[in-house]
Amino acid sequence: MNSSLSRFTFFLFFVSIFSCTKIATTNIGTGLIPPADGVITKDTILEIKTKNAGYDSTSVGISDNHILGYVNDVVFGTTTASLNFQVAPLISGFSWGIDKSEVVLDSVVLCLAYKGVWGDSTQPLKVHVYTMDPEVVFKNDSSYNNTRTFEKGQEISEFSSGTTIYPTILDGVDTTEGYYKEVTTSQIRIRLSNSFGQQVINLDSANAFINDSTFYNYLRGLIVEPDATGHSLLQVNLTDTTTHLSFYYHSRDLTDTLTRRFEANDLTSANCNTILRNYQGTQIPSYIAGTGTNDDEVFMQTSPGTYTNIDVSSIMGLPNLIIHRAEILMYQIPDGDSYLTPPNLFLAAYKPDSVYSFAVPNDITFYGTSISNLTQFGVYPRLNSSTGTYYYSFDISRYVQGIITRSDTLFNLRLTAPYNQYIYTDQTYTYAVPIAAPSLNTVGIGRVRLGGGNNSQYKMKLHIVYSLP
Repeated sequence: MNSSLSRFTFFLFFVSIFSCTKIATTNIGTGLIPPADGVITKDTILEIKTKNAGYDSTSVGISDNHILGYVNDVVFGTTTASLNFQVAPLISGFSWGIDKSEVVLDSVVLCLAYKGVWGDSTQPLKVHVYTMDPEVVFKNDSSYNNTRTFEKGQEISEFSSGTTIYPTILDGVDTTEGYYKEVTTSQIRIRLSNSFGQQVINLDSANAFINDSTFYNYLRGLIVEPDATGHSLLQVNLTDTTTHLSFYYHSRDLTDTLTRRFEANDLTSANCNTILRNYQGTQIPSYIAGTGTNDDEVFMQTSPGTYTNIDVSSIMGLPNLIIHRAEILMYQIPDGDSYLTPPNLFLAAYKPDSVYSFAVPNDITFYGTSISNLTQFGVYPRLNSSTGTYYYSFDISRYVQGIITRSDTLFNLRLTAPYNQYIYTDQTYTYAVPIAAPSLNTVGIGRVRLGGGNNSQYKMKLHIVYSLP
């Protein structure tokens, strides 16, 4: 009798604390909520705290997509993305195919493999091409941070005012003018000055063209830099076969029409994707520098961008429950710029005294050296068709269950929009694996403003579906 009374008293106490209601219908946690078998299934909302914590940086692998362009974002400030890379002849012992004295140059075109656009593709971009200062140290065995810039040599764009790129027609057809006709698609084509082309032709063949390493001594690298115009970032791949520096020419007697291509080599060419973020005039610096512990807005930008810390210590107040689903729900605050779409996000655990992040215990599944359950974990934005905004749902069910039933360690959580980051498999830092392969996001592309734990309308929260044991 006393035992029955105690259980009844605990039940009333628990219900009064969490104000829970039996779930009639839900679209959250499908397949996890028990069927109608007499089990009373309830849900509750727990408070969480959010803090915009800082900025990150990155370097881009030569074979990954780079970005080029300019974005002026009223929420996240400006982004200026430039390309720095080396090209060289495809083969050692390069020649022009005819005697140099017989070469008549038609045109020189820098061709970049186009892989997509992020932002407003209706607004044109303008870019300039420069040679890199020959005194610059630029080597393929160095990894260059996104904030690195390089001294420019001469501008080699055909027009000093730059080349205008119209993203909406990059998937169309372009024909190179001159004696040599070439039809191309999905390629950015930037006409360079013939004076630059002639300088390359006039190089001492016996020394400059021995191999790609010697050629880099004569042409240290190319810099492609945008003006502060437009509102988009173009995705470019440097090692795609459609990226090359093309020389179109003919012989003086018109018996030969020829072309030669110089390309980036993923083993010998240096590269750097300079991506400069400027947050001046935005709210972001004040949020990150602020001393508050629970921000009402969270600013998430793909690396190189921002990250946020999330405090879920409210879990510690839960009694022993059967957790069917525990999810952190995050909602986009609309800002009117539908061109700048949200990134994929990743949630990790970390210790305050460590710079390393590791997998959320029990809820990240590894298969070999990769994560196999990113979709189930919830990294991808979901569109709410009724509002036109996005939301995220991170499943941390097993993590919560372990804390309340086995007294597992409660960790701080960190939210990022990673490009090519690695994560440790657990808190012992045994070994690190890539979060995703290929990368979870293209470098620099994607941003979203989310409601924080202190937001009245777009509140970030921990939603738990449970039943009593």
